[in-house]
Amino acid sequence: MTTKQRFTTALFCALAWIIIDQLTKAFFKQILSPGEIVSLFAGSLLVLPTYNDGAFLSVGAEMSDATRHAILIYGVLAILVGLLGWLLRSSKLGRVDVIAIACILGGGLSNLVDRCVYDGRVFDFLNMGIGRLRTGVFNVADVGIMLGVAVLILGSVKSKPTLPGGHDSLTI
Repeated sequence: MTTKQRFTTALFCALAWIIIDQLTKAFFKQILSPGEIVSLFAGSLLVLPTYNDGAFLSVGAEMSDATRHAILIYGVLAILVGLLGWLLRSSKLGRVDVIAIACILGGGLSNLVDRCVYDGRVFDFLNMGIGRLRTGVFNVADVGIMLGVAVLILGSVKSKPTLPGGHDSLTI
């Protein structure tokens, strides 16, 4: 892919994540009251509006305001700029890699918008699970970030060469 193709693909994909995330956040802020919980699919999906001071699954929420602000705004912004630089400079990235990076960029930027608008907090509203086995509360942007990371990790796992006859090679 050319730089222009990588940029265009990433731009549209990232914008899609930002728009979908911000629309779902606006929708659930509009229809749900603070503390209200809506149970869907026999409790497998809960919708419960909350503002998260920390990162994914409230990691870092206990840090001081200054430290949390520095890490979750400026640190995240630095990571996103680094990802954008990688995307623009690496001619070896395939379409799947570009889309994965765009998922991370879109989710990260959308949560960054929340942090700038809501005094360092992010609006989360989804919780999944069965019985006592549940996720933390998250949002659509978090899904984009995790999807992008998972695709990049899975894409980096190269198939190992095989020996003649179809036997796997041994690596020590």
